[in-house]
Amino acid sequence: MMAYYFCIDVGGTSIKSGVYDETGQLIRGGEAVNCQNTASENHILTRVLDLIQHASVEYNLAGVAISSSGVIDPSKGQVAYAGYTIPNFQGTNYKKAVEERFGIRCEVENDVNAVLLAEAWQGNLLEKNNLVCLAIGTGIGGAIYQNGKLVRGLNYSAGEVGYLNVDGEFFQNLASTKALVQKAEEMLQESNLNGHLIMERGQAGDKRVLAVLDEWLTSLAKGISSLMYLLNPEMIILGGGIMEQVDFIKPRLEAKIQEQLISPFFGQSPLYFAKLGNRAGMVGALYHFLTNETSK
Repeated sequence: MMAYYFCIDVGGTSIKSGVYDETGQLIRGGEAVNCQNTASENHILTRVLDLIQHASVEYNLAGVAISSSGVIDPSKGQVAYAGYTIPNFQGTNYKKAVEERFGIRCEVENDVNAVLLAEAWQGNLLEKNNLVCLAIGTGIGGAIYQNGKLVRGLNYSAGEVGYLNVDGEFFQNLASTKALVQKAEEMLQESNLNGHLIMERGQAGDKRVLAVLDEWLTSLAKGISSLMYLLNPEMIILGGGIMEQVDFIKPRLEAKIQEQLISPFFGQSPLYFAKLGNRAGMVGALYHFLTNETSK
């Protein structure tokens, strides 16, 4: 009999969900819902519980797998740390809330760890000994995979590469999609831009936009080259909506990385552009659920 799992991907402002089988195939997708905490109320947890309630009416769920923003303690299924961008989020214990209310097992993983696990699982990369994943979006999240396991660190914060120092700034303040949009709006004296529009205009040959993209790719290359020196990964997985522009970004980013390195000897880690898109967090959360032995 087929087992069904409800998978949820929690971002800072929206939540995606869907019902999946044990092979990672989507059975039923749900619409992304906007949801943001306030300083006094945890709307995210309330919304997550509501989504599970609705899914459990239609499906006999074997479990709930959650991918979430923030530093995650996977043993407790809890948000160990959350920055200022998501108020009233630190300490959120999904696992306790879900298991007490619904009586089914729940496992929780950091969102970028989940992206790495999803791409490795579905992309047949699990045999690799050393992977790095960067999720480029509002910020820059990171994940590290070595010898068949995620590297979590002392307090589960290994891979928080967005705070690395690049030219005296946080890496994510220079090389995230949000940083690209802010720089483009500043340079072009326009508003309401987004990554898609910027890439579209860059590919059409807009010289001012190409100059902004060149600066952004240089910053991204600086952060990636530091990771190459430190970890010498077999592959670097790049995710986030803007990374779907592979034909434009890949050759330019590869050239920028080589410019940053003292020798091509250090730059042999191939770039792997994520293929699962918005499903990656949910699929990775499911893989974590299926392979986590700690609470079975």
